[in-house]
Amino acid sequence: MRVRAFTLIELLIVVAIIAILAAIAVPNFLEAQTRAKVSRAKADMRSLTTAIESYYIDHNQYPPIFVSTAWKPTGVGPSVFRPGQNGVSARFIPLTTPVSYITSVFPEPFAVLGLAATGGPFGSTAEYDTYDFIIAKEFYDGTLSSYDEGAAASSGGAWRLSSTGPDRIQAYGGRFVSDGDGYPPNQLGCDYDPTNGSVSPGDVVRVGPAAPITNDAPYYDRASGPYAQ
Repeated sequence: MRVRAFTLIELLIVVAIIAILAAIAVPNFLEAQTRAKVSRAKADMRSLTTAIESYYIDHNQYPPIFVSTAWKPTGVGPSVFRPGQNGVSARFIPLTTPVSYITSVFPEPFAVLGLAATGGPFGSTAEYDTYDFIIAKEFYDGTLSSYDEGAAASSGGAWRLSSTGPDRIQAYGGRFVSDGDGYPPNQLGCDYDPTNGSVSPGDVVRVGPAAPITNDAPYYDRASGPYAQ
């Protein structure tokens, strides 16, 4: 009995069909990964919100930012994820010990090799191994400046959480408003919106209750501010 083999043309057609299907499936798979990471970032921030507000109830202030061996308003401390190196993850240490408001610090879902890129106008070298976290300055030392209070640093809230988003650039949630400091607008810090594309510029941002308003700078409303678009 004679067996009929596939011709070269038939094999090429099969390969072409597989290539077309792969070209359709791979982008959809990558978009599904991106959407899953965005959902994870939002879920982490909801958990952090509960922890932050629980800390406030117990201490009548929001958790300060940890730097080295002192509590200071900016910078990084010993990384939770990278032994022997600094990381923003140290900012959440007060939420894990001595009282466990959260069981562990959440890593940045969009980090590559444990870190995310920074793209703010200050050119920060902070090691972003988790979500950026800042509080309005009045809560940690009783003084205010035009960029450290709720008007800018915490995007109008008593605190602000920010994930790098799919663009992998930690632009601090667009915190820099026109406040006379001479720095350009932080265009990369717009709010991430999937309608602009699954992988598009912007940070995934969550802010706390409104920070106090002072004469130093106006209240910054993320819903209508320059970085809300």
